[in-house]
Amino acid sequence: MTRVIITLFSLLLLSPLLLAANNWQSYQDKAMSLYQQGQYEEAEVQLQLAIHRADKADNGDKFKASSLNLLAFVHMAKHNKQQALITLDEALVLARKVYPDTHPTLAVMLFNKGDFLEQSSQQDKALLAYQDAWLIQQQDLVKHGDAAIKTAGSLVALNNRLQHYKATVAVSDTLLETYNTSNPTAFNEYLRQISYALAVAQMKLNNPELAQAALAQELNREQMTLTEYDSRIADTLERLAASFDIQNKQAGLPLRQQAMNIRSHNNEPSLANVMNLNELALEKLFSQQFEQAKSLFQQALDTLKQLDHQHSIEQALILGNLGSVEEELKDKDKALELYLASIKLHQEFPSQARQVANIAGRAAVLYYAKRDYKEAEPLFLQAFTLLETAQAPKQEQKIALENLVTIYDALRMQKEKYEYMEKLKELTQS
Repeated sequence: MTRVIITLFSLLLLSPLLLAANNWQSYQDKAMSLYQQGQYEEAEVQLQLAIHRADKADNGDKFKASSLNLLAFVHMAKHNKQQALITLDEALVLARKVYPDTHPTLAVMLFNKGDFLEQSSQQDKALLAYQDAWLIQQQDLVKHGDAAIKTAGSLVALNNRLQHYKATVAVSDTLLETYNTSNPTAFNEYLRQISYALAVAQMKLNNPELAQAALAQELNREQMTLTEYDSRIADTLERLAASFDIQNKQAGLPLRQQAMNIRSHNNEPSLANVMNLNELALEKLFSQQFEQAKSLFQQALDTLKQLDHQHSIEQALILGNLGSVEEELKDKDKALELYLASIKLHQEFPSQARQVANIAGRAAVLYYAKRDYKEAEPLFLQAFTLLETAQAPKQEQKIALENLVTIYDALRMQKEKYEYMEKLKELTQS
């Protein structure tokens, strides 16, 4: 009984301000729990109570800033984006009163503001908020830890979308240099995405070697920390292989093979694996290993079927490539069938003009060889029109014009023949 009396007496000695602070924490914790459960209306009620208590507490501005920050998230969850931004700005005003300019809490709130602005399609303002957070965090990246990595990740992703590639390089290099020195073997998903963003920026800046260095460093980290068949390793292998494509496709083939082995081991059909198969098949085609090329292209088509992704630009691309194999294997009818199917699909996804022109030209030549000139003519014409529109190299346009002159001669369409002879002459002289 004595113990109970002492406890009650001590409670009487607690200040009203301390009691307010304790009550604030209770409301804040309840609000956080309700927010995490998706009960946003109930969370908002608890936060309003928390704010009311914070106004009466010692150091209440700090408590109120925290409640307003969480309330902003509640508004965002309820799709009240404008109100969320207003509430977060109120939280920032209070936070700047009670925290030093370099305090982690300020940086996190600024990051939140950038995230809200980006979700509200205000990219330029979001960029400024991320930059403000980064200016605080970059002063001591180890101290700010994962929060700094998260800010850098959002900042470089947005910089790349806005084509600010040099800014991406600056942020990425600063972060990676510190991180690789302090903890070089730890895996971090945000860091992986930053390495990817850096590689994209370096490729856009025509620095493929630097892109490859960033991806190679990330690959090394993954191979040291992840299991052998982790799909994330395959992702990085594929990106590294793609970075070699501009210079030397041969260098990327072993990487694609490794990625394909990982995905096959995981029984993981994916578009990435489709393109791995396509690249490996093309190499077999160029080295005249036609049966192996055919098998790989067919595997790619089977994978697209598994993915229910047959009506796609990937399907169009692979059908055309497989047609080239069938033509090399002397099955002209099968090749023509594949070329026409590829052209039909390409017309629905008009992004590869030169590719379609090449396939149309090959199909036209097959018709021409069968003396089916009426079928060949529109395909030859399509090939030239696509090349001209795409401003393809003169040599490609010249071949297409020569084909048109030939087909119109065979059809005895003299007007059209001389029209394209004039175009050929103008192109040759230009």
